[in-house]
Amino acid sequence: MLYRIVNRICGLLTVVALLCLIPSSAKAETIGLILTHGIYEYERIHDSLVSYLKKEGHADRVKFLIQRPYPDPIALGNASRKLIVADVDIILTYGAAPTRAMLRERPRIPVLYAGVYEPIAAQIASKNATGVCSKFNISSLVRYLRTSTTINNLGVVYYSAEKESTHQMQELQDISKKYGFEIKPLDLKYKTDLHTMLNDVEADALMVTSSPAANSSLPTILRIATSRKIPTASLLTSDKITAMITLSSDPVRQGELLGGMLVKVLNGTPPQSIKPVCSKKIELVYNVKDANRMGLKISMDLVTEATKLINK
Repeated sequence: MLYRIVNRICGLLTVVALLCLIPSSAKAETIGLILTHGIYEYERIHDSLVSYLKKEGHADRVKFLIQRPYPDPIALGNASRKLIVADVDIILTYGAAPTRAMLRERPRIPVLYAGVYEPIAAQIASKNATGVCSKFNISSLVRYLRTSTTINNLGVVYYSAEKESTHQMQELQDISKKYGFEIKPLDLKYKTDLHTMLNDVEADALMVTSSPAANSSLPTILRIATSRKIPTASLLTSDKITAMITLSSDPVRQGELLGGMLVKVLNGTPPQSIKPVCSKKIELVYNVKDANRMGLKISMDLVTEATKLINK
């Protein structure tokens, strides 16, 4: 009898010893994620982050709890609160609007962000948050557009309810003073009148800001602009339809940088000890097919600088 008891105790001690030898990396932590519905750029950031974790051998350390709200303040706020109530270990947000919505809830959970336009990212002040900002030069996009057509009036599609989009509109207004053209605002606040606004605007070219609200309207914007032979530049990426010129911060690089930050937090580094970084790698897509179709001159400088050309 005594032998059996001793044997059982030894067995239990062996199990406990083995459990102690299991590395902490084997214990998957729950990562709450706000991945706004239908935003291709955010999907690419996340795919890149997942690839980074797999490549570096950290994929088994995490499991994702994903919220896919539509890009409106109420939906983003609800998604933020759901993740906080779920008591996740770390929160990821892609884009300025989801990040701001989450931080308004004042979570005690570490928040890591990506895809936040640099001037807006600089305004984030939270000891629990850090991340990767997107950096690109809007004046460069205007310069690229001006190499293909003369601009006296520039239509700008933006959403006045989004701080990032509004900031880009203000930047374009400042740039217009330098180059001497007029801005024609097209506010998506009045989305029901989008067709009318696009058909009535007197513009030599269109610019689409990086507004998530503009994402679902991008096919309509580009279809009407093309039918009117108005060249269009965009700060939005898409997998199905492309403006004549698209400029964005490389989402693959953002995902890699964010993956590195996530691993640091998983290893116990607090967010306040991780300095935010800006991804300076850009994607410049030139839709040569559309330029030809609209009878515009092809800029050889733009062809040379583009990271991707669309010819078919």
